[in-house]
Amino acid sequence: MTEVRFDRMIPAQLVARREACNLAYLPVGALEWHGAHMPFGTDFLIVQHLAEEAARRFGGVVFPPIYYHDVRYQLHDCRPEWHRTYTELLQVPEVFTAFPLCDADGQPELADPITPPEDGPQPAEALPFDHAGQWREFTRHIAMVLLEIHLYGFRNILLLPGHGPNFRICPEAEEVYRQNVARRSALGPPARTLSFNYFNNLDEPRYGQHWLHADALEGSLTMTAAPGTVHMDRLPDDPEEIPPAYLGYPYLNETDGYAPEYAGLRDSFAYFDPRNTNADYGRRQLDHVIDRIGEQVAEWMSF
Repeated sequence: MTEVRFDRMIPAQLVARREACNLAYLPVGALEWHGAHMPFGTDFLIVQHLAEEAARRFGGVVFPPIYYHDVRYQLHDCRPEWHRTYTELLQVPEVFTAFPLCDADGQPELADPITPPEDGPQPAEALPFDHAGQWREFTRHIAMVLLEIHLYGFRNILLLPGHGPNFRICPEAEEVYRQNVARRSALGPPARTLSFNYFNNLDEPRYGQHWLHADALEGSLTMTAAPGTVHMDRLPDDPEEIPPAYLGYPYLNETDGYAPEYAGLRDSFAYFDPRNTNADYGRRQLDHVIDRIGEQVAEWMSF
């Protein structure tokens, strides 16, 4: 099989593929809890698969995925109904789910990341505990990777974000990269970049009306992208029992079930129930997305 992964190439291979198609792919995922049956790397395993398959079909080089950013302020702020299950499955102290990144209103508790901690000396270099600080940190990290890809001679970079917040972070990182390349004339013009939202290119019209997580679609995509990583036997057998990590606030919680105001969507909730995970469904969806990537690549390479 033709090697498309940058980290496994020697210089001659890199130059040959770059000359044939000057295009780099950058998968940007996350490490995040997806219940008892799905891998922590779900969000980057899917986009890594998309990048590698697209590179084999259309040309280009795939750079190693960025899978930083557990986004705990979202896990623990937006999904409080998962705290108990999360701590039980991971066997971690309950206090870890209350890590004070945000207050009850979702605002940073530590607006100034240099504020001394409550129970220790001020660190030489303070890590950002607040939402805004983490967002800036990750944006800069992606921008630095874009600069690195630029310095390997690539003039077209397709970012493939695979995690909700990253669909907003990646375009911001593109702009940070562009502004900094413009500061150094020796670097030449910035590469063309695009953050490709694969969710918007699925062949699944029912998906757009939901905020979903660890559902049949994600499970099916992961089952295809990374065979052996989805463990269906970990899902509850009782069809009335809601699998932990599926959906979430404001649709439901583990103890009370569906919020009454969303009763009209219950049929489609059932459609996306993770117990309906299916590899054939995942394969069809991924092939559809790869075709859309191919259209974007063809447009770029035509001029």
